[in-house]
Amino acid sequence: MKSNKKLYLISTIILLFFSCFAQVPDSIYYNRLFYVCKAWGHVKYYHTEIANGSVNWDDALINTLCGIKNAPDNISFNDSLLTMLSLAGSMGVSPDPLPSIPDSLNNNNDYSWIQNPIFSDTARTFLDTIRARFRPQNNVYVDEAYPGGNPIFDNDDLYTSGQNFPTEEKRILALFRYWNIIHYFYPYKYIMDQNWDTTLVEFIPQVIESYDALSYHLAFKKLTTRINDSHAFFYSPTYWNWLGNGYTPFLARFIENEMVITKVLPQIVEVDVGDILKEIDGQNIYELRDSLREFAHGSNNEFIEKEINEIILKGSNGSFSITVDNGTNIHSETLYRNNSNYNQLQTNTNPVWKDTIINGTCSFGVVDMGKLEIADISSMFSDLWDTDAIIFDLRNIPNNTLWYIVDYLYESSIHIANFTVPDITYPGRLYWKETNIGTGTTNPYTGHIIILFDERTQSQAEYTCMGLEQFPDAIKIGSTTAASDGNIAAIYLPGNIDAFATFLGTYYPDYTPTQRIGIIPDFEVYPTILGIRSNHDEVMEFALNCNLVDIMEAKNTGKIKLYPNPATDAISYTLTNKNPFLIEVYNLQGQKLKTINVSSASGIIDISELKSGIYAIRIYNVMSTEVELIIKE
Repeated sequence: MKSNKKLYLISTIILLFFSCFAQVPDSIYYNRLFYVCKAWGHVKYYHTEIANGSVNWDDALINTLCGIKNAPDNISFNDSLLTMLSLAGSMGVSPDPLPSIPDSLNNNNDYSWIQNPIFSDTARTFLDTIRARFRPQNNVYVDEAYPGGNPIFDNDDLYTSGQNFPTEEKRILALFRYWNIIHYFYPYKYIMDQNWDTTLVEFIPQVIESYDALSYHLAFKKLTTRINDSHAFFYSPTYWNWLGNGYTPFLARFIENEMVITKVLPQIVEVDVGDILKEIDGQNIYELRDSLREFAHGSNNEFIEKEINEIILKGSNGSFSITVDNGTNIHSETLYRNNSNYNQLQTNTNPVWKDTIINGTCSFGVVDMGKLEIADISSMFSDLWDTDAIIFDLRNIPNNTLWYIVDYLYESSIHIANFTVPDITYPGRLYWKETNIGTGTTNPYTGHIIILFDERTQSQAEYTCMGLEQFPDAIKIGSTTAASDGNIAAIYLPGNIDAFATFLGTYYPDYTPTQRIGIIPDFEVYPTILGIRSNHDEVMEFALNCNLVDIMEAKNTGKIKLYPNPATDAISYTLTNKNPFLIEVYNLQGQKLKTINVSSASGIIDISELKSGIYAIRIYNVMSTEVELIIKE
């Protein structure tokens, strides 16, 4: 027994010797880390020697953190910080002037943190010198996916493999790496629900105080949801083990504020399409949804509800209990999750396209865009060429077909979008890039186009909507899309974590934003529980209506007039359609600044509080959508 106690004492002394203990309260330590994060990122992306790879800046941080934590006072803290900063060496000097950036294209226009009194005069001078001397430069930590494309971070992957629960220093590195990449390169930073600095303050304690791999990975998963992006996918072995590798033998959607079964494998008889989930594994489904919401990413609530469904449906392989309400009675059943259910549920027996005649009056072509392949496009148009309208069903993931479809629809190439591209040589700067697709045809399709979409319509599917809706008399039916349109990239983090985000800002040709807004339908049509139970696709049935042809021919006939434009304090509007309208004002970064419900055919929009610049005015009701740009002087 004595020898064991002696061994324990020696072990404790060794542990104390090699451990790093804070000599200040956690609140002071966490505040220091907030500013170290900003300083470390500032040097990483702006200092010439760090940008060219001369210094391992990750190791510089890791080796400094113990001193940061141990420092008993602010003088000692700055000594440790300056030790790290000195590793960067002298900042290069360029005679070239720094390009100017308008505020609307600047992701990093606040340097006031450098003047915070937490920094010594020497540290402030060092950091401000970097700011003043910076000129656009290549950086080893960031590249572009293709010339003029979105940034990628494939070279910024040190310490990503190895332990799922890295040391505190490497967990801090992960937080700093993720936070700064989003800070400098995420084109939608200013339309997050929460200020990104505030999010850093919130998550420093959560990342540091993680006590095992799962708590660390869940903390990071919650962090990634704060960028409000439906592209914020999250992959890690630890997280996916927590989710479970099995899938239920049914699919579900969030319909009329209920989690409703929408598809069941043929061999399952215990539950049916249209059943409402009430409990799963003994947990109340409504309480469960609330508890999981913090782990669900999304640009809008529609996608978040979809993501919560997916988290609930996944679980460990094996049996699970479920309670459902079929409208007549509530009953409980035992079913089984496994690895193959999901793939079986994705089986789609619908034809790729079909020609449907309605009451002998009009004909519609119906195209399943999730099944249409590039090789099918010529045959599809040949078969559907004489239809009155083609319905493109985009409630799925298309197969890169838009770029070929447009050559059957338009006489020339189309201006499909404007992008804000993060400049990899000037971290924080965005620049506009106009994109045209297609070459056109001398014999375009002469019928009408109807586009169907909902919360499952995401990214490329939303971009496809943007290309198709330019067709004359095109009409959009359904509900708001996933609202995340633009190329994505992965951020690689210690603990075997891959976190994704959108890194290309996508806008309509008139600069109307799409992120967090999505594609807005001309006719808003939702599925209902009754429709699901009776096997009716209410969105498709709404589209298969010969009366829509007449509506499409009358659509977009100049229903809005805004004047004067430019304006100083107010814009007057006149509407030819007297139905109630909703007016929304957006800036070019996608932020909704004002919403006005109007019932009169004319009125005034107060813009006195807006800064000078260009704004998008969206005016819509159930019949139509109009977007106009205004200039505030």
